[in-house]
Amino acid sequence: MTPWEVVGQDDRDAGYTLVEVLVALALFSLLTVLLFDNVKFGLQAWRSASARAEAFQREVAAQDVLRRLIGNLYPMMLGEGSVQRRIDFDGQAESLEFLSHAPAVSGGAGRFRYKLFADRKQNRVDLVLQSRPELAVSQDPERTLLVSNIDRIEFSYAGRAAGTDNPGWSSRWQEQSEIPSLIMVRVVMHAGDGRTWPELLIAPRVRADVGCVYDALTMRCGGR
Repeated sequence: MTPWEVVGQDDRDAGYTLVEVLVALALFSLLTVLLFDNVKFGLQAWRSASARAEAFQREVAAQDVLRRLIGNLYPMMLGEGSVQRRIDFDGQAESLEFLSHAPAVSGGAGRFRYKLFADRKQNRVDLVLQSRPELAVSQDPERTLLVSNIDRIEFSYAGRAAGTDNPGWSSRWQEQSEIPSLIMVRVVMHAGDGRTWPELLIAPRVRADVGCVYDALTMRCGGR
């Protein structure tokens, strides 16, 4: 074998055939597809976990808002003289209206009038919070969405209502001379909804209007 033949043989052995190149490209394409699918699955899992974590944080924040506002409600006494005196508090099965301390973002001065209610639009129910300063009667209330797309909202009130002998739970608390001792907020989700809400039992901290005149006979607030 001549030297030229030896060199030509080495060159042929060092290269790749067309079949080998095609097989390598096919394997590379398969690995690329597998890697892309894994990356895509990881991104979807990360986005899903982030969405669940964000939804959970919103729910926790909404529950904290309800605890603080209802826990700090102010039992303003209305009515004087012969007019029947009552607490400025309107509790119904699907809504709750009351006075409470101003939020920190407003400087914490004065009180706000709040209303929690089920906002129904077609087949959708949202838990909405309305708020406005106590003395701003003509001002449009500000709306805040607390929980979206729920099945229903239920408010219950524990205490001895006027005209009853024994304390108990009621779905209404209106025209009363005292605030309820406990307020239960129950948010019910749709069947199959992954969100869960605990039943919130909230005890108002302030039991009497500091501006009222004490009545020694009834041992209650006798007006302002």
